[in-house]
Amino acid sequence: SCYTASCHAHTSAQTVLGVLDIVYSLDEIDATMRTSTLSIASASLAFVLLASLLVGLFVHRLIYRPLHDLEAGAKRLAAGNLDDTIPVRSGDEFGELSASFNAMTAALRKSQRELQEWGHTLEQKVEKRTRELRIAEAEAARGEKLASVGLLAAGIAHELNNPLTGILTFSLLLRKKMADGSPDAEDLDLVIRETRRCATIIRRLLDFAREKTPEKKFADLNGIVEDTVRIIERPAHLHDIEITLDLDPALPRAWVDADLVKQVVMNMLVNAQHAIEDKGGITIRTRRLPQPKSPEPGAPPVPMVEISIIDTGCGIPEQNLKRIFDPFFTSKEVGKGTGLGLSVSHGIVQAHGGTIEVESKVGEGATFRVFLPLDPPPGEAANASSGSKQ
Repeated sequence: SCYTASCHAHTSAQTVLGVLDIVYSLDEIDATMRTSTLSIASASLAFVLLASLLVGLFVHRLIYRPLHDLEAGAKRLAAGNLDDTIPVRSGDEFGELSASFNAMTAALRKSQRELQEWGHTLEQKVEKRTRELRIAEAEAARGEKLASVGLLAAGIAHELNNPLTGILTFSLLLRKKMADGSPDAEDLDLVIRETRRCATIIRRLLDFAREKTPEKKFADLNGIVEDTVRIIERPAHLHDIEITLDLDPALPRAWVDADLVKQVVMNMLVNAQHAIEDKGGITIRTRRLPQPKSPEPGAPPVPMVEISIIDTGCGIPEQNLKRIFDPFFTSKEVGKGTGLGLSVSHGIVQAHGGTIEVESKVGEGATFRVFLPLDPPPGEAANASSGSKQ
């Protein structure tokens, strides 16, 4: 039996009538399979490459770039650059981290700015306190010097006043016995004139040493200025000096000693007249300050009025501005000034709780500003009830 033949196989129980062999070529199928395999492999490779590229782009955009931005921002922050911010590229965790980093940078920038402002403010306060301390030390030293000079002046004036009075009295008696126009009469007139000048200096020394306590009441400063100007107006016109008044008609009454303030204005006007060598002008101005002013460093500001004396004279050298209120300091020729007028005026204004400011340029004139409190201090408020204030 051929049931064991290699060409076909069947069991021995089966009957085989015949065998039909059909031959078919598989080359085309194999080629098709090879082509399909290559196509599938190429497509798979392309898909893998594309997927890898997309994953790389995704990782670069969503992970690497935010991490790079954070790294660069951290380096800038470590270098002290607080102005740049990190771009927030998404709303995910990296975006939230970038936003938090930017908020931290803004907070640090704000804190740094506040620290700089505090440091600058602290420096300004230290400079201000230092200036105030130096001014206070200078005022204390000046006060001690004035006290010493006052004691010395009082002693000298007391010792010289009595003999000088005798000299002047007997000189006047002798002068009455001499004929006018004689050489001896002229010499004695010179002695009398110089003796009276010495008596004036001694009187000013006594005024400086006594430091009279102001007897304050409400007074019209415009009236005080006008009365003082009437006294000095005629001699000023003789020297071709024009005096101009610019007085505030609405100026309220001030709590002052009218006689002492008149003495201050007189001293200022006399100094202004002496500073004008030829033709010139003096302007006196009054006004109420729009804002309260502090009379000295550290003192609370109070409402004040201002009396300004402006001249077109020779001016005051800058190196002399800090010394003009010192006793016996004068830049005038010998015999034309004692150096006590401004010192006495400064003491009077200080006794009123005010201050004096000076501005001057050589060749352009000088401006003296006298600031006086408008209202009585709390300790003197009870006495103010007896005065009349408009």
